[in-house]
Amino acid sequence: MAKWGEGDPRWIVEARPDGTNVNNWHWTEKNASPWSKDRLKQLLEGLTFDVELGNARVTELKKCEGEATVNNRKAKLIFFYEWDVSMKWTGQHKDSDEEITGSIDIPNLSDENDADDLDITVSCKSNSKEGQAIRAMMHKIAVPKVRAQLASYVRELKEGEADLAVAQLNATMPVSRVLLVLLP
Repeated sequence: MAKWGEGDPRWIVEARPDGTNVNNWHWTEKNASPWSKDRLKQLLEGLTFDVELGNARVTELKKCEGEATVNNRKAKLIFFYEWDVSMKWTGQHKDSDEEITGSIDIPNLSDENDADDLDITVSCKSNSKEGQAIRAMMHKIAVPKVRAQLASYVRELKEGEADLAVAQLNATMPVSRVLLVLLP
């Protein structure tokens, strides 16, 4: 236990007239859900899949329920996110005029799973031969593209929030302290 006045300066909050969280030492939490919902919508809506067999496109992000938070403790960023995502898609087989519709469901987009471990379900409302062929194409072509978009979301969440935290840290610390924090 440090003697009064000899403690680490990061611990001293009550002595500061403004109560600033010096060097982001104490636990803070930022709600990243609004940004996440907007970004997921941007990444997933309008995604197209064109092959010889036909084409399809994600028309709507019909469900995006969950939350994302960025926590900071002792100047370390901790990311928590958990989403239940569902999208509508429409497609057309090259040999048919029928508009084929379906959905793509992702019940477990979370910090506990990598993009490669996600359960992605493709369903189709049409039972026709063409509809099932487009559903199979969606499963083969769309699932990897959706995984890549979700991996991009996770990367952007972590990189964007990390850049923001470093910028805030740099703005509140003297230059000599910034170098100590950034160097290993």
